[in-house]
Amino acid sequence: MTHKYSVDEADPLTQAAVIESLWVNNLVGHDAASAEAKLQLGYVSNPAGRGAVVLLQSDGGTEAHGALGLHPRRFHLGPREIGAIGLADYAVNASHRSLGPALMLMRRGVQLSVERFGLTYGFPNAKAASVFARAGLIRLGKVQRYAKLLATREHLAQLAPSWVARCCAPVADWTIRLGDAVRSARARTRLDCAPIAWDDPAFDELWQRRPAHLLLSQRSSQMLHWRFGATSRGAWQACLARDGHGAVQGYVVWRNNRGFAEIGDFFTVDPDRQTTPLLLAFGRLAREAGMRSLSVEFFGSPTVEQQLLGSGMVLRPEQIPVFTAANAPAEIRTRQAWYLTRFDNDAD
Repeated sequence: MTHKYSVDEADPLTQAAVIESLWVNNLVGHDAASAEAKLQLGYVSNPAGRGAVVLLQSDGGTEAHGALGLHPRRFHLGPREIGAIGLADYAVNASHRSLGPALMLMRRGVQLSVERFGLTYGFPNAKAASVFARAGLIRLGKVQRYAKLLATREHLAQLAPSWVARCCAPVADWTIRLGDAVRSARARTRLDCAPIAWDDPAFDELWQRRPAHLLLSQRSSQMLHWRFGATSRGAWQACLARDGHGAVQGYVVWRNNRGFAEIGDFFTVDPDRQTTPLLLAFGRLAREAGMRSLSVEFFGSPTVEQQLLGSGMVLRPEQIPVFTAANAPAEIRTRQAWYLTRFDNDAD
């Protein structure tokens, strides 16, 4: 059967049932309850502004076969505030995933974003990346994952008999801690982390002291609480980093994923110099909490990437492409000014 397609903007409230059904059928890990929570939290109650969804329809608009979310964000570069849209929750029914309708949906979403906002970006999966490119979006690079072992016994048990792992793990763990002590001495700055509540005013203090040379999505207390604090987001928690004088210098947002510390966001007032001591401080806290390893995702400034490696992190093979629209300001069409973490990815 041949379909004639159209793409129209949908109201997230009046057409909630249609949107949620498409998400449940096409986005991995979603059921009716999680789709409803995603729509309400991400699009209706978003502090950066109300979101929109464009729907792919056929046969005179009687059926919806695809959806693309336009997820508002506020970015800052020095004194400038840039209204932004994250392209997220791209879902097309299997029988309508040919390039024609999928590309029509993406192009319309990009068109609306470019008309209304100064910055459009997205993190497509491998299958959707080609559609992003054909829709005229520019590939900036890729989000990369960095990981670090904190305790080695379980890892060694996968490589050797259990008795060998049991005997060797204490030495290997001591070597990791010694390496971190050397890194901390080289960094010449020591930070220490302690748990913090989402409504702590320290978040806003840090945000006011943000660096001017990086493009940063707003990290106020309100935005961090919205992004990570809701029950439907998962069991995220935050820790605050202070220097030897007790001054607040940064934070880490993380959660315990079966003994693996999954970092959702990290931030300091001087990312070019303090990211290494921040991650070393968090590593100590995570080790005390019984975590066996930790990982973080990042795209942007090569200096920050070097700071991540300087904390003992190693680059892992997982990658997520990053795209932006051609109307992005000239100074951010390369990755040097960007600072993206999982905080900026609205797909979950």
